Amino acid sequence: MSLNIEPFARYLHTELELTTALHQLLVQELDVLKQQQLEELKALQPQKQQLLQDIQACAEQRLGWMTEHQLPHSPDCLEHPDIVNSGEIQPLWQQLASQYDANRHLSETLSDLVLKARYRTQQKLQILRGGNNDPHLYNEHGKTKGVNSGQGYVQA
Repeated sequence: MSLNIEPFARYLHTELELTTALHQLLVQELDVLKQQQLEELKALQPQKQQLLQDIQACAEQRLGWMTEHQLPHSPDCLEHPDIVNSGEIQPLWQQLASQYDANRHLSETLSDLVLKARYRTQQKLQILRGGNNDPHLYNEHGKTKGVNSGQGYVQA
């Protein structure tokens, strides 16, 4: 029996559009983070959450269709004779996989930026609280230095 791949192509195309929109939003987030405009970043969050929910719903529909038609949830599904003969599914699958990889890479970059900003903020707060910012753990005799817990907050 022949497999009608139109719904599969539609799911892949919709998911590709959504992941491309997410990529554009992540690029906006990156620009906003680099400029340290936190209010604009906050404004992007609802749109990002909606896109992520839409992507998840679309992926669940696609996976449901694949399960219903007994196709593996992996690139092995591209070996099905009807999919091989169509010529439409394989490029969509590759574009979608590439878009997911690009989004993952951009998410990692954003995560690194946030972690670095968090570290810098913690360092600044430690200095403001009067904490010891000396990275040397040992004195000239090879003994560990006593850790100064700080003298409280610095008064402005």
